[in-house]
Amino acid sequence: FLSPNEADRELVTAFRGLSEIVPSERGSGVVTEWEQETTTLIISGNARTIRLWNIQQEQKICDISTGAESCVTSLASDPMGRSLLIAGCGDGSVRLFDRRMNPTECRVMTLKEHNSWVLKVHLQRGSEGKIVSASCDGDIRFWDPRFTDSVRVYNTPTSLSSVDIHPRADIIACGSINQCMTAYSSHGTVLSSVKYHEGFLGQRIGNASCMSFHPYLMQLATGSADCFVSIYTTPRNVPLP
Repeated sequence: FLSPNEADRELVTAFRGLSEIVPSERGSGVVTEWEQETTTLIISGNARTIRLWNIQQEQKICDISTGAESCVTSLASDPMGRSLLIAGCGDGSVRLFDRRMNPTECRVMTLKEHNSWVLKVHLQRGSEGKIVSASCDGDIRFWDPRFTDSVRVYNTPTSLSSVDIHPRADIIACGSINQCMTAYSSHGTVLSSVKYHEGFLGQRIGNASCMSFHPYLMQLATGSADCFVSIYTTPRNVPLP
């Protein structure tokens, strides 16, 4: 849209990013990942394919078969241009794809240590960046892309409803089903915890259904089941982990 004002809003363009939706009792809907450097939009969800779009040219690049019988729940791409694409799935698997290969044969690895729905996959920055994945049962694992076994794992005390990982700081934010949000380091150390909204009589926060870190600042936005959208930050002059 051209204008944020509803009265002056004018549609510029629209398209159907993914048409092959597979009906299911529990689905992930539409899952997206945006690559700013290449202006590529990656779309999947309740489908057996991952579709890549070149937004600048408004053209489909390719379709990649996931090879999974379950939906795609999370997507991550390589910010350093190594052509690696990662998909977390509802069956607990984490699937790696090399986009330099033929789209029908580009799945290079399947990681199968999670036992439940994968909430988040993330690729850390740097030449030796680890893959991070987190599942609903609180299982957080770190992977070296060269191997099929995880190199580090820790478990949160409760099941999770949402997870996000800061792209530049050593912080993993987790929203649990017991109405609590906790920030961990990559080694499982608890950095902070939030259970109530601000104020003397602040009510208990709802289950965090979604959360997202600012790409550069130490700020976390969350949306919860009690219809609140909250933004959290650290006090000034606090160094990043």
